[in-house]
Amino acid sequence: MPITLIINVTAITLTWKEVAMSRKDGIILFSLGVIIWAIGTFVYRLAGSYFFESSTVGYWLNVIVTGALYSAIGIGLMKWCRIESQYWLHGAMCLALPGMLGEVLVLSTFSELMVNMQPETAGRYGAFLFGGYSSLIGFSWLISMKVSSQRVISN
Repeated sequence: MPITLIINVTAITLTWKEVAMSRKDGIILFSLGVIIWAIGTFVYRLAGSYFFESSTVGYWLNVIVTGALYSAIGIGLMKWCRIESQYWLHGAMCLALPGMLGEVLVLSTFSELMVNMQPETAGRYGAFLFGGYSSLIGFSWLISMKVSSQRVISN
């Protein structure tokens, strides 16, 4: 995770600066995305019927809470990597892509992999995933655009 050290010779001050997303950051975020997706899939394989088949209110609560968690965890990881806010959309894509691709396999073989859920639940599960990944990517895009537009205005 590269950090740029800026030395202002006239004032003799040292400051740390966030940097653009590096290839290493992308690999780290992608790898974490694989791990998060694998853990989430395992949890839903074991207890998915509780989250998706118990009640409509429980389902929507799960969608909202998980979408907020996706965003909070994603932003926290990007801050941890010291990625500039204007590059958060790139980071969000690295985090979300493994899960989005992995879910193609899960949803295409839903009955065999998610044995504790009814086959009809695949639609709810897919919608839930779409909502979570959309929350992460959408929130990161909003922050990236806000920061980018503020930099254009201030320059």
